[in-house]
Amino acid sequence: MIKKRIRYIQRYQDILTALFHYGFGHLVRDLGLLDFVRTPKKKKDPNYYRSTAERLRLLLEELGPTFIKLGQVASTRSDIFPDYLISELSRLQDHVPPFSFQEVKAIIEEDLHAPLSDIFNSFEEEPIAAASIGQVHKALLPSGEQVVVKVRRPNIEKIVLTDLAILEDLLGLAEERLLWVKQFNLLDVFHEFSEALKLEMNYREEAQNTERILRQSEEDPYVEVPDIFNEFSSKRILTIGFVEGEKITSITEEAGYNLSKVAENFAKGLFQQIFVFGFFHGDPHPGNVFVKKDGTIALIDFGMVGRLSMEMRQNLALLVIGLKSRHTDKVLKALKNMKIVHDEVNQVLLKDDLDALRLRYYDVPISEISLGEAVQDLFSVANKHNCKIPSDLTILGKSLLSVERIVSTLDPELRIMDLIEPFGKTLIKERYDPRRLSSLLKDEVLDSIELVRDLPRELRALSKSVQHGKIKVEISVPEVDRLINKIDKVSNKVSFAIVLMSFSVIMVGIIVGASLTSEPTILLQLPAIEIGFVIAILMFLWIIFSIIRSGRF
Repeated sequence: MIKKRIRYIQRYQDILTALFHYGFGHLVRDLGLLDFVRTPKKKKDPNYYRSTAERLRLLLEELGPTFIKLGQVASTRSDIFPDYLISELSRLQDHVPPFSFQEVKAIIEEDLHAPLSDIFNSFEEEPIAAASIGQVHKALLPSGEQVVVKVRRPNIEKIVLTDLAILEDLLGLAEERLLWVKQFNLLDVFHEFSEALKLEMNYREEAQNTERILRQSEEDPYVEVPDIFNEFSSKRILTIGFVEGEKITSITEEAGYNLSKVAENFAKGLFQQIFVFGFFHGDPHPGNVFVKKDGTIALIDFGMVGRLSMEMRQNLALLVIGLKSRHTDKVLKALKNMKIVHDEVNQVLLKDDLDALRLRYYDVPISEISLGEAVQDLFSVANKHNCKIPSDLTILGKSLLSVERIVSTLDPELRIMDLIEPFGKTLIKERYDPRRLSSLLKDEVLDSIELVRDLPRELRALSKSVQHGKIKVEISVPEVDRLINKIDKVSNKVSFAIVLMSFSVIMVGIIVGASLTSEPTILLQLPAIEIGFVIAILMFLWIIFSIIRSGRF
């Protein structure tokens, strides 16, 4: 850590000084990093009078791309962070000026190994959008197709990797010194975010995501996805087909759009990605959703995607049914099947909280329940009990909320639960389909046959290990000290009883033997009785003393 701080000392100072400036100096002090802070201004700063959430948002915006992205990811984790913070972080904006056309030109020519004029018939110098990771330009291919070209910001990878290294260091230190950081598992959340951001900077990943959604959407009547032009793309460049349309929240009835139909098509298209294919758009906010003149929905920007296995989708359907029927046991079973609830969770307390959540929705008509909010509430309860929510499920929760917000803007009367129910029923039918069950049974039988076939070999290996003394047995018993203490007490009492009984038997034997002998014998003439009696008494007293001294009697 020390080497990392020295290597990135300038950036450390920027971050820690910004924390001071926005009123988070106590965190720097608690982490023991005051020496890295430049002397802050002594006059009162206007930020002093802002709320904590607002100061945090402004801090993240000032610190740049990595921190803005981190805040945007945090705004999707309502299972961890409170509502007032989520609301403020959702306002995060990229206030980043575009970089120069000369830099754009240099990157394209370096990656595509040709002059810009040879690659495109035309290329607009002014970007149509600029963000923290890259910016977008319109262009025309030699084939005559209109495209948009995303170009990654110069040196952004170095900047982001530096910030990620510093953040990992600071969070690791915070987990050691601040209990609340450890309770929130912020380092685990950060690692998920870090991997996602690294993938987002690699435009090849986005190209692959887009192509997969494109293949899924070939027969989708609701949604279409623009083409990818791989020969004009690289890790730092992404060329995709130009989408001619209006932002989904900007369309109006006066312009000829059927808002209710558009809302329905958009929701069905996303639900098909989620519940049918298990590979879906992870950030369907209005800026990424366009409507063409014929009412077709066009999706762009697949830098963030979610993935759900068939088993996860089916359990999600069970979860929805449990929520709809307000059946706590079904909800708990679905959470167990999804590996959210582990063995260490107190399931009695968890069920109590799930019952409380059920009662919150008890008198609300199912058509008026927000599925996104219900899922988020569910994840919040799970997080309270230290359950681990997979990152793809948090992306799912965010996507569902985005879908519901857009749908409610277009048609407040449209009920999401009515649209999602057919997908859930299909998944449940598939779960109990005899063909699927027979396939699972076949797999189980084959696995059992393999196990039986391997058993003799495993037993031979075990036997050899026993012969060579290589078997190690490790027993883990809760409260082992108490158990050993009890065993000691029992064994000492048994020892005491045995010695006492032996002493009694010896004495009885001596007395009986003496009484049966009419004539004195050599044995009786010797002082053996007295010697034996003294020895027995001493042994008895020693054992009693040892037991009492051990305190385990």
